[in-house]
Amino acid sequence: MTEQVDNRNPAIAERAGQSDAPMGSGRSHILVILANNQPGMVDRVVGVLRRRRAQAQTISISQSELPNVSRITAVVNDSEVGIEQLVEQLRKIVDVRQVVNHSTEQSVARELALVKVNAAAEARGEVIEVGNLFGAHVVDLAQETLTLEVTGNEEKIEKFVALLQRFGVREIARTGSVAMIRDM
Repeated sequence: MTEQVDNRNPAIAERAGQSDAPMGSGRSHILVILANNQPGMVDRVVGVLRRRRAQAQTISISQSELPNVSRITAVVNDSEVGIEQLVEQLRKIVDVRQVVNHSTEQSVARELALVKVNAAAEARGEVIEVGNLFGAHVVDLAQETLTLEVTGNEEKIEKFVALLQRFGVREIARTGSVAMIRDM
């Protein structure tokens, strides 16, 4: 007699090493990856994040202080076990020069946001006042809208956007976090 297997409801595959991590033990980690700026490098890094099922909150890519070296900042929620395995997998990528895992407490992290808000002439002063409270700058002024630029941590950006909701937020563009280790 052969055993029948029902493939309609396959069990969710666990990540390797995750069965030892207690539920809810994940926290934010900031990974700073320095990699040679070569074709396909970003695909390989993102491929490892995808294969490891990393819960990436933001990914930011820019030129580093070194010529032809990119700096990738990825904010990832994961357990200590999962993050260490992810770091080791990233280090194996040919173009990767260095991977550093910073905790949020060890880092200075900032994000930039552009927020376009409805702002008819009678409401502009109030929108600009809210922006001033958060250190935002007006970067574009149109007949019916105002675009503000603000930088800060994620919580600051969220509070700023929440306060602007009453005016009618039309569009938001956010960079994701960039971070450096804090000097002691």
